[in-house]
Amino acid sequence: MPIQPREDDELIGAILGAADEATRGMKGRSLEEVLATPDARETLRRCATELGAAAREVSEMMRNWASHIPWESMTALGEGPPSASDEDGAVRALWGFLRQELPQVRVDLEEMWRPAHLRRDADPDETYALDKNAYDFYRPVGRNLMQRTEEFHGWVEARRRTETWQYSRVLEASPGSIATITNDVGRRTQGINFNSQDYLSFNAHPAIREAAARALHDYGPHSAGSPMVLGNTRISDALEAELGDLLKMEHLTLFPTGWGAGFGAMVGLVRQEDYVVIDRLAHACLQQGARAATRNVIRYEHLNIEAVRQHLQDIRSRDSRNGILVVTDGLFSVDADWPDLVTLQDICRQYDATLLVDVAHDLGAMGPGGTGVLGMQELLGKVDLVMGAFSKTFSSNGGFLASRSAAVKQYVKMFGGSHMFSNALSPVQTAVVLEATRILRSPEGEVLRGRLFKAIHALRDELTRRGLTCMGSPSPIVPLLIGNEKLARIANRRLFDRGVLAFMVEFPVTPTGSSRFRLQVQAAHEPQDALEAARIIDESITEARAYLSSAFGSGLV
Repeated sequence: MPIQPREDDELIGAILGAADEATRGMKGRSLEEVLATPDARETLRRCATELGAAAREVSEMMRNWASHIPWESMTALGEGPPSASDEDGAVRALWGFLRQELPQVRVDLEEMWRPAHLRRDADPDETYALDKNAYDFYRPVGRNLMQRTEEFHGWVEARRRTETWQYSRVLEASPGSIATITNDVGRRTQGINFNSQDYLSFNAHPAIREAAARALHDYGPHSAGSPMVLGNTRISDALEAELGDLLKMEHLTLFPTGWGAGFGAMVGLVRQEDYVVIDRLAHACLQQGARAATRNVIRYEHLNIEAVRQHLQDIRSRDSRNGILVVTDGLFSVDADWPDLVTLQDICRQYDATLLVDVAHDLGAMGPGGTGVLGMQELLGKVDLVMGAFSKTFSSNGGFLASRSAAVKQYVKMFGGSHMFSNALSPVQTAVVLEATRILRSPEGEVLRGRLFKAIHALRDELTRRGLTCMGSPSPIVPLLIGNEKLARIANRRLFDRGVLAFMVEFPVTPTGSSRFRLQVQAAHEPQDALEAARIIDESITEARAYLSSAFGSGLV
């Protein structure tokens, strides 16, 4: 019967087995002592023969893949009959290999023989936490609405126990460029903070804090009801005027949250027979508002203006009676890019559609005078509807809808439920936003944006230099593409331990398989903060990749 060739892993095992037996045979003796001891000398001679024979059987593919292994030294062992002039040559060669070369490659040979992930008992919680995505629980089964949430809860608990759950962390103090936070299992860390939305660092600005204190003294801590009743104050009127002047849109309505502004604008203006044509990456408040308002929702490919034109042409070819609302972000927080708003507005007018632009992430933080993408494209006062949030640059909750139409303002106030049926923005929040607006329009605002973009460029340049992928264009948001959720979750766990605070984004914020870190830069960040963070991020991703390869096998990364 022909002898079956041995597999490479079996051969590597034979090499290690022969090496171990030879090492035991040496028993701490010197080479001369081994050669003077017949049993020991015979053991090493036999081990040299077996080790060399196994090495010579190893496939060429394995040798080419693991080219750093000293295959030549091993294959020479025990090859051919002993030399008459040096019958102990094989023993001497094996002695040298075991002392000088094997220690350098033993770990690699062991990994090739039996990978670490097969030697280690996998943590079932970690396996479950990493294998699933939120999408797997998006459509629960069962008629009991409460019981069917249990499976998702079990997954969340597995992620919490393995500290791969990036949500629900809490601040221990003011969120500056350095912050102290605690994760939701009670572990605390301090680190470079790219996890907070405070682009111009207004949170610590003395004038902002003074305005908040003054409003608290003058009006108390909360609004006294809906803005349609008696929730607004004189500073609410002042804020509407200041923001309207910034945007060149005189009719502005305040909402208690940015979410409320987006959702309220959609359900206030759109009816069941109307259409919403919306960028597939537009903010969730707009997506959910669209679905709440009408079943005629068309999600177009991100930034694809020609796709918008085709959709509008198609709708108008069969429906000339009902309304169309086209919806986009100014700066998209997921990809850090923005649309050609000039062309988009022109197309909307061509087909009698209305354009709504969400400027939550760009207004105040970029563009001439803090006017955002609208100002960059010379569209101030020229877009149909503009909505935004105060939570990114203005250091407060709240949002707004702006237009040049008094009728639109009154209609949305009445029929946008999140204005009519919510308490108004509190006086403290209103005062903070008003003071922030005044500062960002001043020369100081230009200085702060200059500092902000200096840190942005430092971070993007260093991450790119290290071979990492920064998406989009320079803006306060630096999306660092990771892709695989397992890699992102483990890297995020290491970042927490190593002192960089970043928000790891995955489904439902991004499609599955396209996870990323959303790094949010502040004016208070120094360029050296960015360089240090980039180094730690790079190293953490490398360590996470090695950990996953070791724990689960390289095919999972």
